[in-house]
Amino acid sequence: MKRKISFYALHLCLCLAFLFLPYAFTSSKTIFTWPDLYSNVHDRIYFFIYFSLLCFFYFNYYYLIPKYYFKNKRLLYFIMIVCFLLFFLWISRFLDHPDHNFLDFRPHPRSFSGDPKPFEGIKPPPDFRGMPPHPMPLDTIGGPPTQYGHTALVYLLGVISSLLFAISGRLQNVEKEKMKSELAFLKAQINPHFLFNTLNSIYALALKKDDRTPDAVIQLSELMRYIISEANEEVIDLSKEINYINSFISLQKTRLGNTAKVDYQVSGKPFGKSITPLILVSFIENAFKHGVNPDQTSEIGIHIDILEDMLKMEVSNKKTFSVKSETGIGLQNTIERLTLLYPNRHQLEIENSADKYIVKLSIKV
Repeated sequence: MKRKISFYALHLCLCLAFLFLPYAFTSSKTIFTWPDLYSNVHDRIYFFIYFSLLCFFYFNYYYLIPKYYFKNKRLLYFIMIVCFLLFFLWISRFLDHPDHNFLDFRPHPRSFSGDPKPFEGIKPPPDFRGMPPHPMPLDTIGGPPTQYGHTALVYLLGVISSLLFAISGRLQNVEKEKMKSELAFLKAQINPHFLFNTLNSIYALALKKDDRTPDAVIQLSELMRYIISEANEEVIDLSKEINYINSFISLQKTRLGNTAKVDYQVSGKPFGKSITPLILVSFIENAFKHGVNPDQTSEIGIHIDILEDMLKMEVSNKKTFSVKSETGIGLQNTIERLTLLYPNRHQLEIENSADKYIVKLSIKV
């Protein structure tokens, strides 16, 4: 909501600045002169022309460019641009000199044919002999009206700027769609990977005929419900992600029993904060995958600190002799998702020593 308000406020300020641009520097040598739209015809003409050009800018940006330029009808688009240019030139010329021909660029001095005494009261010109040469002022030379060039310049600037803005916005949308496709692909890889590992865990419990197998199945169903219903959102409430992590760790404890020491701590209040779903659990899953061995005592530490605008998580696991050095597909995809979704908003440190694997993650939430 705040972004929309700031967007409209910015456009309103830019429109007002554009409308009052002709009055910023006037012949009265003042920085700004308030337009006299009531009694000054020239001010009304400028205001009307600039207002029309402003309306055409938005019409071109929101209608002509998407409908014609981006639909490979560019020849028709440029023909329409030329036609609108001629129309605005005609409007500006007609309003400025309604009695003159639109295509007549010649100067029109006042005619004295109807005056009975056209030269009465006119003083003879001064004697310029002996005076140093001086360039003739520009306003006495005459020439084509400047209103054409002024209107054409503002019009072309508006067309070019609207094209640049539209092309830039289209490129940004293409980049966003590409990012969404990449994220969807990464998620599609993460979810089956997690399901495969969890089913293996429950299968191990079933082979042992462990009484905790039904509870593990229920916990898995809750996790899958979260993945199906919540994980497709771009962002979710942090409290839901924490609940998901709680269920995941509870399921792993059920599977491992007393063979693993899990130090899991959460501090801070997650309510009112948002995060991308499934962005944290891959690091935790990686610790259980590579840091657990039934023949050894496993040690896993998971500490999550929720601050005012920052989440800090540290996941550590003691390495076992069966741990491989390469990371799993879920962890690698999570690192790529962090790069795409939290550019310059996260910090990831991975310490891979001989006997311990530690992940330190900080995310702005």
